[in-house]
Amino acid sequence: MRQVLLFLDYRSIEENIALIDEPAQGICRRILADHRPLFERTPGSTHNHQTWQGGYIDHVTDGMNYARNLYALDSAFGRPLPFSLSDVLLIFFLHDLEKPWRILVDAKGVASNRPCLDTKEAFKSFREHKLAEYGLTLTPYQLNGLTYVEGEGKDYSSTQRIMNELAAFCHKVEVWSARGWYDYPRESGDEWTGAIRFRSHNHEQ
Repeated sequence: MRQVLLFLDYRSIEENIALIDEPAQGICRRILADHRPLFERTPGSTHNHQTWQGGYIDHVTDGMNYARNLYALDSAFGRPLPFSLSDVLLIFFLHDLEKPWRILVDAKGVASNRPCLDTKEAFKSFREHKLAEYGLTLTPYQLNGLTYVEGEGKDYSSTQRIMNELAAFCHKVEVWSARGWYDYPRESGDEWTGAIRFRSHNHEQ
């Protein structure tokens, strides 16, 4: 087996975006810059993972860091990966793009889905419109990765392969972030040196 060179340093969302190929990198930077205040106050989900204020940007950042290391590990076995690290980081950055507009938090801190944005079909449609708004065209391979990052769902078939390799890899990252490391990054004292929630880090500045 090849030597595994893991990227143990914990990088900011901007540093991870910098590893995405152009022109997608520039578009991701614009999306982040245009909507950063919204991203920084949106929870990562309504209930299951990174549910705190700003959990959305923490989920995306933590997942991108995990993806870099998982990509290095899977590459080390010598088996070919038909997608790049850039592809992985792009798809993970985009995979929950509807959430900042979808998740509403009431005065009591209870999160729920916006009524008109509460189905998988609506999530997909919103992401597609947002990408079109920014002029980001995904390849069919990348689009499959984005469509099935959370699994095949009702599209599962026993007679054909629905989820491609990119989708499967990003699915591994998403499942572990949402179901394994659902309360990471920690507010303080995270075991991964350098990892901290955005709002906690910002408060320290």
